[in-house]
Amino acid sequence: MINKIIYPLLFKLIVFPSLVLAGGGNPAAIVQVEEAVNIEIAPFIWVTGTVIGRFDSKIAAEVEGTLETVLEVGDHINKNDVIAKVDDTTYHLALNEIQTEVKPIETMVEFFQREAERLEKLAKQNNAAKNQLDQTQTSRDEAVAKIRVVKARLAMAQDDLKRTTVRAPFTGVVTERFKSPGERVNAGDQIVRLIDTERVEVQARIQQVSFPHVKSGDQLKIKGPSGEFNGVVRTVIPVGDDVSRLYEIRVEFDNRNWPAGTAVQIAAPIKEKQNVIAVSRDALVIRQSSIIVYRINSENKAEPITVTPGISNVSHIQVIGNINENDKIVVRGNERLRPGQAVQVVTGSDR
Repeated sequence: MINKIIYPLLFKLIVFPSLVLAGGGNPAAIVQVEEAVNIEIAPFIWVTGTVIGRFDSKIAAEVEGTLETVLEVGDHINKNDVIAKVDDTTYHLALNEIQTEVKPIETMVEFFQREAERLEKLAKQNNAAKNQLDQTQTSRDEAVAKIRVVKARLAMAQDDLKRTTVRAPFTGVVTERFKSPGERVNAGDQIVRLIDTERVEVQARIQQVSFPHVKSGDQLKIKGPSGEFNGVVRTVIPVGDDVSRLYEIRVEFDNRNWPAGTAVQIAAPIKEKQNVIAVSRDALVIRQSSIIVYRINSENKAEPITVTPGISNVSHIQVIGNINENDKIVVRGNERLRPGQAVQVVTGSDR
């Protein structure tokens, strides 16, 4: 029985020497600390936002016809791959018809050109040949103009035929389908909605009080279902909504675990940044009559300091009181600390 009591006690004394009773009978407390810092802080408010695809397009038909194929909702597609196909029979026939007009006109141009060259030689000898030369040159010029018109129609017919195949302007996923195979479409009729799910960003709306303090390139904290991330403001739309008086911002971030449609929050500053002495939010110990932080002094003991909290960001808060930059402040294990209690400082991985 004695061994059962003594051996565990010896093990604790060897492995955890901080458990040896400190002066005054209080055991040394295991704590984590962070230094007080002098940083720039801008007070903020959380605003709601939504993850959206950077590109979100309703893809329309560009020519009239009957749809032969259309992708299904949920289909992933790469840039330039086929989204839908319009029946191209009519467009092939139109193209063939115009192509048949080209050769006779080209032959006519060649004939008038040869005739003009022959008459140019004869025109030096008699006036009759001169008149014929003028008529031939006129006919040649008309044929040249006609072939240009026909070739322009040919290019348009080729373009119409090409547009019977609807291709993806970017890589994405089909989220809606407005037309199905067999339906008749006109140019401009929407066929599918395509969203770029790889390049996403947050769409949020900030209040007027935040607008002067948010600029392109600023870093803002984003809070979502799986934690917090830093984002970069891509753009601020400098036009407020007529009803809500809110301004839209777009924030880029790198987190593929948040698909389009995810609800998030963004920390939007409401004042200019200020240089302040700040500590981790976890350092504050709230009592009935005051708010304190524990500073570790030169004797490795916890010293309570009464502070007044000021402005804050998502990780730090300003403390007004007898706190200096680089002071070691307890951020873990401070709930049960007693003034003057000895401490053993550990890192997060030691606990």
